[in-house]
This record gives sequence, structure tokens and C-alpha cells, in this order.
Amino acid sequence: MQAAYCFIDLVGSRTNFADQTQVLTLLQHLQKKLNDRFPDLLTPFMVKDGDGLLGGFQAADQAQLADLFIFCNAYLRSVAFRQFWEPLFGSVDLPEFYFGVGLGKLVTVEKADYQDVNRVNGSAIVNALTAVDQAKRLMQGATLPLGYPFSTSLFKWQLVTDQAAETANGISALFYLIYERLLNTKLRKETFALLYAQPNLKRYELAQILWEAYGNLTYQVDYTQQKERAVASSKISRLLNQMDYPLIEQTLTTVRAQLMSLAEVNA
Repeated sequence: MQAAYCFIDLVGSRTNFADQTQVLTLLQHLQKKLNDRFPDLLTPFMVKDGDGLLGGFQAADQAQLADLFIFCNAYLRSVAFRQFWEPLFGSVDLPEFYFGVGLGKLVTVEKADYQDVNRVNGSAIVNALTAVDQAKRLMQGATLPLGYPFSTSLFKWQLVTDQAAETANGISALFYLIYERLLNTKLRKETFALLYAQPNLKRYELAQILWEAYGNLTYQVDYTQQKERAVASSKISRLLNQMDYPLIEQTLTTVRAQLMSLAEVNA
């Protein structure tokens, strides 16, 4: 059967963490968040090789890979994650991950085996591991025919498929456009993360969170005053125009459609 797997590999797991139990604590925390957020996974995320998470969708659900990538980036920039991260790890610097996606075949026969990342097998998993290796090489400055270095993003996307390499690279290019070109500052990344998690936020509410929770002085106003809220709302509107928020949404719609086109090609 066709499937789509993702290997999320912690950057610097053996150099940035003196205590390897911290690595496991971090991975198990993310494992729970991902499995709760994506209940339709063919293989739930589990720790693999000690410093990464592996999980997968059936081909019919692989458009959710886009939302998985967005969710991962948004969650690590959330207040909730910082409340977990900073007390335990004593650092305000957020962790980074390689995000390797593999599309291909799953040769595991027994459905019960789908629940265990150590028992599933096939080119989808091999491609996901290969994608992580390529993402590492891209970040080290290697020139590869496919892929882009996600130097400012917390998750470094790379996609490898059994075929349709040009379409796969087109998807990577669109994510690169969003996360490295349009969301090219910390503020823009935080703003998009907040809007993804809470799409119905009013403009002044978004500004208030950026000030009170993220400490951005640009949005420090008296939110009890209507005129001050209006000023903050105007600033947010300008920010969304500068980051071309409608284009981001349109691009993500295209990414989901292209992921599904790959599922149809491989069917």
C-alpha cells in the first residue's frame, strides 16, 4: 500500500543536551502532542533511534502532512511549549528538528504492525530517513539537486518520494517561500503561529498576546482603552499586509492539493 511517513529528528541531540534523559522527555512530550492532534495517523508517532520521532499517514490522508508541519512550527513557538521547555531545560533557545517526509510503499502486511514504528517497513520509511539525511546536508551547505535549507525555521523540511521528484521539490519550494521568505522574521513567525492556533483572534487580541506573552514592545499599549486597541489593531493589519498573509493561505491550499496529487500518481 502507499503511505506517507515523517521522521522528526532532533538537531544536536548528542551535543546540545548534556543529559540524554532530557532528549527522551522532549520527544515523549512532542509525541503525545502530535498523536493527540492527528488521531487519523496510520502509525502513531513513537520515539525511534533515541533522538527522533517516526509516524505516518495512509496515502489518502497525506495532505495532512502540510498541517503537521505547520502545527509543529506553531506549537514550538507557543506559550504552552515555553512553559514546558524553559523550567525543565533552563533555556530560552528553542530546540530545532529535521523534518523528513517520505512518500512511497509500505510492505508491512499485518495491520497490527502498523502501530509500531519498529515493525513497519517499506520505501515510505526509507524515504523519510533519507529526507532527514538530505536536510542535514543542506543545512551544512551541501548543494543538492532537490531541497532547500530551512535555516531560520525550527523544523527543516525535506521531501523524498519514489517518483515525481519535480512535484515533490515544488512542494518543498512552496514551504520555503512561506517559512524562509514571507515569514522571514521572528515576529512574523510568532504571529503566524498564533493565527494558526487561534484563527478567530481579533487584531487587537493578537497584538495584546504579542506584547504580554512574547514581550514585543511594538504592541505595548493600554488595552483597556478603545483608542489604544484601535492603534494596536492597525499595527497588526500592517504586519499582516507586510507578510502577505493571504498569499500564505493560498500557498498552503496549493501545497495540500499537490500532496494529494502525489497520492493519486502513486495509487
